[in-house]
Amino acid sequence: MTQSNNNGTPKSSRAQTSLLNFFTTPKKAKAAERDSQEALLEQADAFMDQDMLEEVENMEKLATPSARKRKTTMDMEVDDEIKPSTLPRNGKNRRCIDDDSDYEDQPQSPTPARVNGKAAKAPTLGQLRFNAAGSSFTSNNDSLAASLNGNARLQGSSSSGLSSQSLSQQLQSPPRTPTDAKRARASAFAKKNEERYSWLEDVRDAQGLRPTEAGYDKRTLLIPQSAWKAFSPFERQYWEIKSRHWDTVVFFKKGKFYELYENDATIAHQEFDLKMTDRVNMRMAGVPESSFDNWVAQFVARGYRVARVDQMESRLAKEMRERGSSAKKGDNLVVRELTGVITAGTLVDPALLTQDLATYCLALVEQTQDDDSGNPTFGVAFVDTATAQFNMCTVPDDDGDRSYLETLLAQLNPREVLYVRGGAGPGSASRGRSVDDAVLSSPDARDGMAGISQATWRALKNTCAPTTDWIALAPRSEFWDAHTARREIDQYFSPWPAALQRAADTQPLALTAVGGLLSYLRTLKLDKDLATLGNFEFYSPVQHGSSLVLDGPSLANLDVFETESAGANGSLFSLLDHARTPFGRRLLRRWVCHPLGHADAINARMDAVEFCMGDAGNEIAAALARMPDLERILSRVHAGRCKVADFLALLSGLDAAAGFIAQMRSTYGASAPGRIQALVALFPELDIQELRAAFDANVAETEGRLIPHAGSDEQYDEALAAINEVDAWLDQHLADARQRFGCASIVYKHIGKEQYQLEVPASVKMPDSYLQLSATKSVRRYWSPELRTKTKQRAEALETRAMVLDSYQTRLYARFDRHYATAMKAVSVVAEIDCLLALASASYAMGAPACRAKIVESGTIEFEQLRHPCVALGRGGSDFVANDIKLGRRSGEDAATMVLLTGPNMGGKSTLLRQICLGVILAQIGCYVPAQAATITPVDRLFTRIGARDSLLAGRSTFMVEMAETAAIVRHATPRSLVVLDELGRGTSTHDGEAVAFGVLHALCARLGCLGIFSTHYGLLADSLLHADTLLRPMHMACAVDEEQHRVTFLYRLQHGVASKSHGMNVAAMAGVPEQIVSRASAIAEQFEQRLRQRRRATETATADASQMLPLPLQSDFANLLRMAALPPSTDSTAGYEQPIGGADAARKANENQYWSCIIDHLRRTMALRHNRPAVDLV
Repeated sequence: MTQSNNNGTPKSSRAQTSLLNFFTTPKKAKAAERDSQEALLEQADAFMDQDMLEEVENMEKLATPSARKRKTTMDMEVDDEIKPSTLPRNGKNRRCIDDDSDYEDQPQSPTPARVNGKAAKAPTLGQLRFNAAGSSFTSNNDSLAASLNGNARLQGSSSSGLSSQSLSQQLQSPPRTPTDAKRARASAFAKKNEERYSWLEDVRDAQGLRPTEAGYDKRTLLIPQSAWKAFSPFERQYWEIKSRHWDTVVFFKKGKFYELYENDATIAHQEFDLKMTDRVNMRMAGVPESSFDNWVAQFVARGYRVARVDQMESRLAKEMRERGSSAKKGDNLVVRELTGVITAGTLVDPALLTQDLATYCLALVEQTQDDDSGNPTFGVAFVDTATAQFNMCTVPDDDGDRSYLETLLAQLNPREVLYVRGGAGPGSASRGRSVDDAVLSSPDARDGMAGISQATWRALKNTCAPTTDWIALAPRSEFWDAHTARREIDQYFSPWPAALQRAADTQPLALTAVGGLLSYLRTLKLDKDLATLGNFEFYSPVQHGSSLVLDGPSLANLDVFETESAGANGSLFSLLDHARTPFGRRLLRRWVCHPLGHADAINARMDAVEFCMGDAGNEIAAALARMPDLERILSRVHAGRCKVADFLALLSGLDAAAGFIAQMRSTYGASAPGRIQALVALFPELDIQELRAAFDANVAETEGRLIPHAGSDEQYDEALAAINEVDAWLDQHLADARQRFGCASIVYKHIGKEQYQLEVPASVKMPDSYLQLSATKSVRRYWSPELRTKTKQRAEALETRAMVLDSYQTRLYARFDRHYATAMKAVSVVAEIDCLLALASASYAMGAPACRAKIVESGTIEFEQLRHPCVALGRGGSDFVANDIKLGRRSGEDAATMVLLTGPNMGGKSTLLRQICLGVILAQIGCYVPAQAATITPVDRLFTRIGARDSLLAGRSTFMVEMAETAAIVRHATPRSLVVLDELGRGTSTHDGEAVAFGVLHALCARLGCLGIFSTHYGLLADSLLHADTLLRPMHMACAVDEEQHRVTFLYRLQHGVASKSHGMNVAAMAGVPEQIVSRASAIAEQFEQRLRQRRRATETATADASQMLPLPLQSDFANLLRMAALPPSTDSTAGYEQPIGGADAARKANENQYWSCIIDHLRRTMALRHNRPAVDLV
């Protein structure tokens, strides 16, 4: 009967199949293979992955003493570097000291392999190569290569045991090609994994749900108990983490590599062509530790989430930890932990951040109202993880189109959106029309735990970028409600930051959103690093009174941040962005989102911008140009994850900032504008030199390590003393060896991790107690009995010093972090100065003419020779036709507040509308305007309805989108607003569109009295209204027409009057429409125009008698009189009331307006009938 070892494997089988003792060096080798061991290792690294290299090294290290003895005596004639195993005399496996490589799954076979009754010889690494293309070994010993290729996975799993096929039989088999070996390995692996990993074929989440079933959680994986029992310790360690992050690519640290297994390895192979092998019972791919950041950036760019699992200790540190512990030893597992999950919306590592602007992760919770309005209230929280800046707000009583929410989303452009699972959106159990009913009727609707409604989901998808990641979290357990959030936040703060406390007291829905955000960050291992900074503030997307409100449609229509064709290029922000610092760019974007609303604030900023356009700006710009991203580095210092180079850059940047602020104070003093003086006074005192004196600056700059000065850190001094003590002993030991053996040429030799080998000439005879480690033809290398112990002591002392230095760096960062608020105050001052410089540079880049706008209080907007800012700044404005525009009561000709703009297709109407709006935005930001002269009254809100587009996802047609935006304008515009409407009503029939345009224009002129421009192709609309109201001024874009050649020359010049035609046929001919079609269309158009002329004549007859015509202001006044007479005194009885966004009474007031408009229409029709005149439709 065959005897068995303790693990159940037959001894005879283990002896026959062992490869670990097979390596002995042949007597002679080719001269081309006589390289040093270090060179061979480097060459092997280039041809095979790190794991295969460790296999060969481990095989050599596990050779038996008898094999080592034969090897030593046989290699005297070979000049190759030899590295025989260094086992103790008892034959037990000895691990190299300070070895970080992993042996978790490698079986050990101390019995040497034998072939035909003799111990087998092994080639050196020079004779053995790994074929990367064929994933196989090659050698001048073909039978050996075949055996390696057939058994390359023997050491991969202790749970599966070794192959039962004998090694001698494999050596006698015919040599296999690399392709054959690869196919054999793949076949064997597939068969084995089909049994061991059958649960990966039928994937289920932790609750047992399949991907096709409702409520499936893609983040978790169900692993049956039978599989857990079969796992090796290393496999168990891996799958414990991976099963909780199934939708995440896990980078698992092993030695100097990060490895990816199973599905993650397949992704790496398919996406990036990384080589995939089948080790440790799993498909595997790997990347070097040094290139981790680069590979993570590529995975994240492709839309993957990446989890990082690091070794928390070296193998030596593990041995040191276990030495004095009663914990179980011998499992060979180093401690590994999930140190972070990297997603596109939560990037914090500077190496992964590809842009200076903030990237937001946003949490959203929806609450329905108890009244009949059905208007939702939203709690919103978002964070820029790179700066640890948290913001939160409550969106109260939003309207059905989610206008307020869309504005916030357009300003932030979040990369990730978190929401409660249960309503609409991916990852939720329900879909369709019933979703809103379910959300509204759910008992969780009041605290936001019912999920989001279908209408909100449509708004999210319609506003956010296509690359946005949508993450559904389970209510309460993953998306904390307000009660849970209070309990969890107590773990971070005592007392709470003021903003958080205010949210807890007055805005529980905002606190719920913060809870969802913190819960998610906890799963990413980011919550403590970010939240404990305490940067929590309230955010207001619509700052009434203090700023110009730019809603979501306006930001999109005016290309403020992105254009439809070129993305960010060509947008207003890209052309203003002359900021020198990354944190200055982020502040400048906030300025563009919220232009100033008060005349005093605008003038103060303009004064500062003009100051920066002088010599002072050049001096400051030079100092800012080299400044790093101080704001982000401060966040990393707080987290304790800042690189030394970045920390030094932070100190230097703060030093530079203090320097140029001091220079500004001394040079300009009271002569600087008020805002500049205020910023100089706000800059705090920084004591950077005291912190610099705590460590060796030269070492920090050259070696990237923070080393305390001698005597300043007791722990470091003790660790350094231990190293010096061992070094002194080593020096003395070398001197003793030279004297004892009478050889002055004895030196220490360091090979790999086996340091301090005594290199002795081959002619010198050494005692038997000395352990030979390696040899060449001329020298031999030994460890004395004492030397082996001392080298290990030195390695442990170095490990202790490394841990002390890590601790010292953490303590130094914590010391600096105590002054975080002071440093951030300095950064804020520098950021604002940078923004002023950016506006100064943009103003200078506009060329001539450009001017500072004059700010007045009376309602007017006037521009002389205004150009489009983006053309003036970006694409050369010499060919651009400038125009004059006048709105409001300051204009000398009339008191028109609204321009009715007509003109040919492609005549420049839409461009004119945009340039007027952008001119106002520039003026209120504090920048110069590309015009000869400009006079404006600060606008409280800018409304635009430009362009035609539908919303397929939201199920809304082009006309529906038009009407929704128009409805928001009519509801929220005030007399201080600027309204721009481009060809309203084009998405429906001509008569319906004309009627809608008539009604809207009537409301804007007569009831609201706001400033604006109304572009239209409806000729009758102009004829009807211009006779009725002096608040409208007719203007058109001029052109020259060649009727015979169907050619239109666009002059792009704004002129008074109404355009006679739109010249659509001429544009059609220019576009290449066949001549026959154009001619037929022209004939039909002529028939339509005859009918239109008849209607015009009827209208002129109806309006000939002014006494029979009610001007629009009089109509509006009459309606107000009726309203005041009919409504109770407690109601709003004025026509120009200002309604909050999404006001609960918006629908009621809209119905009232429609009602009174019908009364007016009836009165006009009655008066027309009395005088036998045709009536004009008003609605």
